[in-house]
Amino acid sequence: MFERLSASKIFRFPFVFWMVLVGGLVAVGIGLISLGYPVPATELKGLEGTLYQESREVHSISPDSLEGMIVSTVQLVSPAVVSISTERTVASLRSGQERSYGERFENFDEFFRRFFRSPEPRREFKQKGLGSGMIINENGYILTNEHVIHQVDEGGISITLSDGRILDAEIVETDLESDLAVLKIRADSLPVVTLGDSDNLRVGQWAIAIGNPFGYALSELNQKYEPTVTVGVISARERAMQIGGAGTEVRVYTDLIQTDASINPGNSGGPLVNIHGEVIGVNSAILSPSGVGSIGIGFAVPINKAKRILDSLVKYGKIEWPWIGIYMQPELTEDLAKKFGVERGVLVTEVVESSPAKKAGVKAGDVIQKVNGKDVNSPLDLKNEILKLEIGEEIVLALVREKEQITIALTTGRVPEEIVRAEEEIGEEEETEKEIKEALDKAPEEALLGIKVQPITSELRKKYNLAEDEQGVVVTQITPAGPAMQAGIEPGDVIKEVDRKKITDIDDFQEAIQEVKPGEMILLRVRHGVWTMYITIPTNK
Repeated sequence: MFERLSASKIFRFPFVFWMVLVGGLVAVGIGLISLGYPVPATELKGLEGTLYQESREVHSISPDSLEGMIVSTVQLVSPAVVSISTERTVASLRSGQERSYGERFENFDEFFRRFFRSPEPRREFKQKGLGSGMIINENGYILTNEHVIHQVDEGGISITLSDGRILDAEIVETDLESDLAVLKIRADSLPVVTLGDSDNLRVGQWAIAIGNPFGYALSELNQKYEPTVTVGVISARERAMQIGGAGTEVRVYTDLIQTDASINPGNSGGPLVNIHGEVIGVNSAILSPSGVGSIGIGFAVPINKAKRILDSLVKYGKIEWPWIGIYMQPELTEDLAKKFGVERGVLVTEVVESSPAKKAGVKAGDVIQKVNGKDVNSPLDLKNEILKLEIGEEIVLALVREKEQITIALTTGRVPEEIVRAEEEIGEEEETEKEIKEALDKAPEEALLGIKVQPITSELRKKYNLAEDEQGVVVTQITPAGPAMQAGIEPGDVIKEVDRKKITDIDDFQEAIQEVKPGEMILLRVRHGVWTMYITIPTNK
């Protein structure tokens, strides 16, 4: 059935046959090598020579070297770093209502949500959280993030010290503005951190993040409570970020330090230190698009901001921030910039009565361009520069008023308990239906802007919840798709200026609106709810 092959016939096979045959044998050989053959362990007994190479040389670490400085810094700071465990009662959400983890910015309230163990959904349950902190005073005062202990239950904070002791903590003060909090435990003679200077940080200098990701879960088995250390550099300064949204509380933080030293869930509230062991920031947040963890973009609150709130606690018994008393336009649009004759700056929309700004002569319509010689181009810029100051410190504002450069010096103050709006008091005037109709009949604003306005009467004050001393005219009707509607004006808004002319009553408004030509861009100053803002509107032709 099979022909017997002789040697002479074999060698008459084509060259390709031999190549395939040899290639197959080589492949089989490689496969056998990769799979390996089991070698009995007994063959290692009595092996001549060594099975491995090793070094017995002791490498000393020079204290002056980079490695030595990092080691010294960790040894110096670690004893004063604590782990914070929290418990709070929360209402369970129905399936599908929970916010997905891994939005562009992680919400502080859910920063550790992946590490919480929750029972089956019910009306309420206990939610556990983890964070870090640092001891700033040997008598038990601890600095951490506000979001670490946000809305915790009474008695729901416990502190684990580096020596393994677990102590209950009380909240001394919290501050949403800076995302900082001060806690107190009953202990003394504790190790403390040394606070450095964050105002003079430079991008590229070393940064060491110390904290307790996952709490001390990684240390509990051997009862050796040592924090985790990561090393990087200062990546950027004066960063701003928004946290929350999509149904959750929105917070905006400014003047943050950015670092690539890994900050992971549980690190929040721990110290960011320099190479000399001085605290330069409080680790606070990460940018995590995937929600999995750190990607090398972390943020810390500058320690100088923390020092200001600590000094305030000592001086005032509570946290106070410097205040000048102005309201600002959220954005200086191109149209607004043209109207005010500027290219940049922060537009003042209102000045609080009896405030430092009011006393110094700041007015609505001023465009602030510098604070103490530093350019400000947004409300966040201006706010950040003010918050760097002390209460009672003098500052200089460079601003533009009616296209003229002006410099105003003022002294920062404390925010009063009740802020009085910067409007002059006027007596309440009773308006008859006839007077209102006559005013409406002669008004061209409907044709130009697509609105109807009325004098502010007692009835309208009540209907639109207007203040007793409110001046201007109130918008009562809006033409659908008209210029005013497209600009965002709504019924109940109060027009206070028309092209920089102050409006106190219907006569002022009618006089100002008569000067507006069809097709012109008009500038209005409008009270919209609790806010006052400038709006540019192209009038109908």
